[in-house]
This record gives sequence, structure tokens and C-alpha cells, in this order.
Amino acid sequence: MPPRRRGLTFFELSVVLMIMAALAAVAVPHFAQTLQARNARHAAIQLADYVDYIRNTAINEGRSASLSVDPNSDRFWSVDVDFPDQPGVPISVLVKDRFEDRLEITASFDDATTLTFDLEGTPTVGGTPLGDGVIVIDAIAVAYEVRIGTGPGRASIVEVEPESPAQASQTQSSGS
Repeated sequence: MPPRRRGLTFFELSVVLMIMAALAAVAVPHFAQTLQARNARHAAIQLADYVDYIRNTAINEGRSASLSVDPNSDRFWSVDVDFPDQPGVPISVLVKDRFEDRLEITASFDDATTLTFDLEGTPTVGGTPLGDGVIVIDAIAVAYEVRIGTGPGRASIVEVEPESPAQASQTQSSGS
């Protein structure tokens, strides 16, 4: 009787490694996209929490409080309100540093980038009640809108289709 062989041949090992490589080639980009979408959602949730915190501070302290967004530096801040856990340090968050370097932030508060909550928590722009307020956290695969209501209330988060580069250039050229 011939001896029984133990172990794998080089051919069998090569086939297994090729199958694993093919699976990894499919899974890794999907995993990276999922991770980026999770970071975008986390950024939107935290931004909505800060919007609500700034609004509540205006109500509780009986004064106005502002929120500004700079899409060029992907930053949002409030000079009027401190971080909840860091008294004396005004809220200032660089989205790319805190969450994901591929995230972008844009805002439109009736075509302005600074929003003020009055002492009743009503959002205003230049003293006029807010008509439409939205902050967009945009990733390559997904985008989230943080919508700010016209009256007192919480900010809401909605997942939307990300704007493609072609759409972005059309929007910029038609707005010019």
C-alpha cells in the first residue's frame, strides 16, 4: 500500500491564496467605504448635537448664540458657547481632523454661513427668522444633511445622495 501523503501541495496552496486575494480585493474597498460612511454619520450626529447644544445655551442663558460654518477649512464653531466639557474653550471643530480627512462640510442658512439663535432658541440670520437652514457633511459615498428647523426644535439628520463632482461644478457655475 502506498504511503498516505500529509499536507498540501504547492498547487493547492496557490489556489487557496488566489481565492483569498480575490475576496480581499472585493472586501477591502467596501470596508473602507463603509468606514467612511460611518465617520460621516458620526460627524453629522455630533454636529446636530452641537447645534442643539448652542440653541439650548441661548435659551437657558437668555442670550443669543451663533454657529458659523467655513466650507473652505471644513470647520464649524461658535464664539459664544464653550465646549460642554471644557469651560472657557469656545466650540471649534475641524471636521477633517476630528472625523475623516475626506469629509467636507458646507452650509446654507438662507445663503449665509452664520446662524444665530435668539434667547427663545429661534434661528435667525441677520436678525431675520431663518427660512431654510442646512449643513451638509459630504463623503464620497454618502452625504448627511443636518437640517435646522425654522422655529424652536431639534436639528434633524437626513441621509442624502452625495453631490457628484459634475453636479458640484454645474451648481457653482450656475450660481456665479
